[in-house]
Amino acid sequence: MATAAHSIGASAATTPHLALVALTAPAVTCWTADPRAGKLLASCAALPPVMLEHRSRFGNAVDRWTAFAGYRVEALEAIRMEVGDRLLQAYHQQGPDAYEPFRDWCEQPNASDAVAAVLASSTEH
Repeated sequence: MATAAHSIGASAATTPHLALVALTAPAVTCWTADPRAGKLLASCAALPPVMLEHRSRFGNAVDRWTAFAGYRVEALEAIRMEVGDRLLQAYHQQGPDAYEPFRDWCEQPNASDAVAAVLASSTEH
């Protein structure tokens, strides 16, 4: 049971996720600029999600990694994929001129990396 209320409605000026957001164009392609993602990232900065160890096996090779987990991380990943799908659709409809925004999206952090960046930037202050 939570002992204190956590607000995910903090203003953009008070949230540490601004290091991830580049608001330079009218059509923002950075998925972390989505207002829903901003609220979720602010929530993760206030109360970090759990980190789980993952493992996959293929033949004799075993890969291990850690990643944040939980409903907020899943929601962030859904927002990320929604933005990526929209950019991919634009590329398919408009041709090579619309490829660069999609390529930029491909290089952006995934949900777990975005949470890690928010937590790192919030501990630096």
